[in-house]
Amino acid sequence: MLLLPLLLGFAFQATQYARAPVEYNYYIVYAKNADIALKPGTDLSPSGTDGGKLLHNSTTQQGLYTLTLGKWSPGYVLNYTDAFRVYNREVFNIKMIGFNFTADSTGKDNLRLWVQNDTDNDGAGDAWVRVWDGSSAALNASNYIYIKATSTYGNDGGFAKIRIDLVIPSTGIGLTNLTPELTYTGEMRLWFTSVSF
Repeated sequence: MLLLPLLLGFAFQATQYARAPVEYNYYIVYAKNADIALKPGTDLSPSGTDGGKLLHNSTTQQGLYTLTLGKWSPGYVLNYTDAFRVYNREVFNIKMIGFNFTADSTGKDNLRLWVQNDTDNDGAGDAWVRVWDGSSAALNASNYIYIKATSTYGNDGGFAKIRIDLVIPSTGIGLTNLTPELTYTGEMRLWFTSVSF
């Protein structure tokens, strides 16, 4: 008689902590007609590819990068404070004036993105600006991210860090016994122009 309550308690605990992974992959298109470098930040990917960095070169297209945020369960909130960096390799200052996703991107409502703005013109970003809140972007020609020029064309000049928060709801995401895993993919686009004062 004492064994039955222990068995029931164990069955409840096993059900309570069942988890299913959720995989996020996003593709970042290299900026056209400018020498802008995208490089991995210091945060490491749980996938273990490319030395554990979140950002790595795509194997399918030159100039395309893949951002791998890992496989996670419902209810997770993850913060990548240095997911990747944007470097200006031009001899003129640039500004990031736009940030969006292609229409076929999925899972973007679970993402929050910030970019560091260089407010003191020292070449490194120092003030976080939220550019994506899960449903809309916040950058434009008058509300932009400033990135300082390099002294010699082709070398790394000023840079901005990209922070990514991944917020996965604990319920209502569509996982079932028949759909134990969801995969989200898409294309993230960063828009730049030169700065004229």
